[in-house]
Amino acid sequence: MSTMNNNNRIGVENDSETVTSNAMQPTTLCEYLKRRKVMWITFTIIVLVIIITIAIVIVKRKQTNSETTSTIEGMEATTELTKTTTTSTKRSRTTSKTTSKTTPTTTVPLQCNTTYMAQTTYSTDSGPFGMTVVDVNNDSKPDIIVVHVSTDTINVFLNIGNGTFTAKTSYSTGSMLNSVAVVDVNNDSKLDIIVTNIDRNNVIVLFNTGNNDFIGGTTYYTGDSPYDVEVIDVNDDSKPDIIVPNSRSNSVSVLLNIGDGKFSEQTTYSTGSGSYCVAVADVNSDSKPDIIVPNAGSNYVSVLFNIGNGKFSEQTTYITGSGPYGAAVTDVNSDSKPDIIITNSGDHNVGVLLNTGNGTFTTQTTYPTGIQPQNVAVTDVNNDGKPDIIVANYWSHNVGVLLNTGNGKFSAQATYSTSTHPRALVVVDVNNDNKPDIIVTNQESNNVGVLLAC
Repeated sequence: MSTMNNNNRIGVENDSETVTSNAMQPTTLCEYLKRRKVMWITFTIIVLVIIITIAIVIVKRKQTNSETTSTIEGMEATTELTKTTTTSTKRSRTTSKTTSKTTPTTTVPLQCNTTYMAQTTYSTDSGPFGMTVVDVNNDSKPDIIVVHVSTDTINVFLNIGNGTFTAKTSYSTGSMLNSVAVVDVNNDSKLDIIVTNIDRNNVIVLFNTGNNDFIGGTTYYTGDSPYDVEVIDVNDDSKPDIIVPNSRSNSVSVLLNIGDGKFSEQTTYSTGSGSYCVAVADVNSDSKPDIIVPNAGSNYVSVLFNIGNGKFSEQTTYITGSGPYGAAVTDVNSDSKPDIIITNSGDHNVGVLLNTGNGTFTTQTTYPTGIQPQNVAVTDVNNDGKPDIIVANYWSHNVGVLLNTGNGKFSAQATYSTSTHPRALVVVDVNNDNKPDIIVTNQESNNVGVLLAC
């Protein structure tokens, strides 16, 4: 009996343990599943975080790459010049050439959100002053030619495509230079270089012998301090003549081409004082090019009408602002009559004098620029069929672009940074994209800047 009771008690206890064990199993499984679910959720979150982090890194790298700036490496110019002395009935010059290798630098965004990219600069000799941009080696790409007031050299930068240029090739003339024109003056289908020499009061003609070689140079006397030069046929004989304003003798000189690249002695015509620029264009519709000269010391612009055979009338004057410096003559209001655009360096503005017919002009309308605007160019930069105004702001260290809004009126200027003291200015397509680019000499930085149109 006692044994049976013990056995029964053991059985009951075993049954109790079994019941307890069976009752605990469902609770443990539930917790296990919950733990697995939490683990999977955690794992999924970690994976998503990793994926998002990788995506952010990739995007950041792409943004960094898009903001990377490019440096355009200069190439060494390879043209050679034989040192030659040429004699003439006037005077002779000896020119020599040196080639120097420099690296042009730029900060050009790969993406451009403005009208012009940041400038690319090319080192010049000391004191770059006058400039022209024209194809001198007959490869259908415009090249840059720069003269200097602090040295006796001419720098030539050959266009190697895509708006990039070789390092400078220097030609020594033995005198200080401040303006340049490039025109075939001896009818041999090769472009020659004509420069003004401000300290010796003459112009120098350097002849192109081919293969980018220039020999020189025949000199011709001018007035006191010739400051600018235009080379254009003014007497209708199909030979380009030389026109020079003399900044200290209150005159403009005309040297007629008598053939084979030789020129007559100067004929001078009175202007105002401080004539630093000259433009030549037919302003009275008689098919004869007239002379337009701003006079910084007299605060007016002179118009000298061509009366035939390369002779000119006395000046007709129009009041400008203070210190008129640069001049351009272009029809800006679509009436087929060329207008006069003047930079008033003392008033820090540009003046527009509209042509009312027969070579008479309105009182100027002025538009603000930067500080002391120097040279000016007028051309359509935004492809709307209306010529715009581009100025070099000497003390603002930038160029200003004033868009033509129609009827000869212009918008406020947009500015683009240059180096120190931009002076000479040319606007021409140098990278063959049918958009005009800006080229400027930076006098105190000793370089030339190229601002490509976007």
